Amino acid sequence: MASDEDSNAIALKQWIARNGGYFNPDTRFSRTYSGFSVIAKELLPFDSTIVTIPFRLAITRKNAVEALAQILKAPSALDSWNERQCIASYLCFHRILNGESLHLQHYHYVQTLPTPEQLRTGLFLTLEERELFQGTNMYGAIRDREKEWRSEFSRCHAIVASVNAEWADAFTWKLYLASASHMSSRAFPSTLLSRTPSLVSSPSTEPILLPGIDSLNHARGQPVSWAVTFPDAFDNVSEPCVSLILHSPTSAGSELFNNYGAKPNSELILGYGFSLAENPDDTIILKVGGSDADTKKWEIGRSARGVEGLWAEILSLVGQTSADEEISYEDELDASSMLGEMVRVVMEKLPRPGRSHDPGRIRPEVIEMFRTYIEGQRDILDSLLAFADAKERTAIEKARSEGVDIVLEG
Repeated sequence: MASDEDSNAIALKQWIARNGGYFNPDTRFSRTYSGFSVIAKELLPFDSTIVTIPFRLAITRKNAVEALAQILKAPSALDSWNERQCIASYLCFHRILNGESLHLQHYHYVQTLPTPEQLRTGLFLTLEERELFQGTNMYGAIRDREKEWRSEFSRCHAIVASVNAEWADAFTWKLYLASASHMSSRAFPSTLLSRTPSLVSSPSTEPILLPGIDSLNHARGQPVSWAVTFPDAFDNVSEPCVSLILHSPTSAGSELFNNYGAKPNSELILGYGFSLAENPDDTIILKVGGSDADTKKWEIGRSARGVEGLWAEILSLVGQTSADEEISYEDELDASSMLGEMVRVVMEKLPRPGRSHDPGRIRPEVIEMFRTYIEGQRDILDSLLAFADAKERTAIEKARSEGVDIVLEG
């Protein structure tokens, strides 16, 4: 039977194979509104290797800079660019030059990346879609990221324009934004390419792209591993390679999933373009007091996870001077009241998820992202109110034990 697999996906698999890699032959790429999903053609058993690529196919800041330096003939100008500027610009030039440069080695990979029209990350939301999130952390996060990335793009564009005006015309904000978004949604930490692979970042870690390895979509809790092999007497490999292995079986016709790790919907929407219903990893960012940039920010999860630091700061503001000092019932009452009021103010600002939206103006998948995001934010705030109420009850009991009967208004 003739394959109905996309020609760009087939070309990617062939390119990986020509370069010493492997893509499981019992898989196929299937087009979706957001790009591709990878489907099992046959039953895939436990511990199936899906993709293997040699380290040299990874896109890093180093090889991106080497290629751009040859194309732009301005190596010193790239010294001040960060990883995102280097790798995003490298991806852009595959589009600008249509792969027609010996210095661009990842054309077949770039051809499988989602187009700007397929992306749903925070910066690809329309103005009307962004307004859905007015009054939330997400709204400000989108604004801040756009400001930062536009500034980076301007510096990159100035260098390109100084070299070739035609390239500069093609090097648009929309193209750069798409390439930077591919980084935010697909990058792995460079620590993965080591003898002890790890997804834990460190100050020396850099984001890298792993063509093929990054083809699978996300499923929370999916049991996967990234296996690294180096040439030695026992492994039949001629160079270092990294493989994606799925540890659960996948039935024929079902989608294969990677696991991006525990991520709240705020991060998934901003950087990946999707959300998870009732995501247990959801968080909200809160701070006490004004909008001073130096004000401590607290990331609180569902069931008030992580509230201890926020509670300690509020206690210090109402009177407690030391962590070793016993908390008086007066301080605990004042602190619980302050926390409850702070939470209620945040809740009042949240948009209402129940109102109807015109699907002709706001895309259905964006509406779903909005609703799942707001559900998580409200659930966390409800848990904080319950935490404040519990602290208030504790304070009342403590007062009674000291012979003080407290009656709260209302």
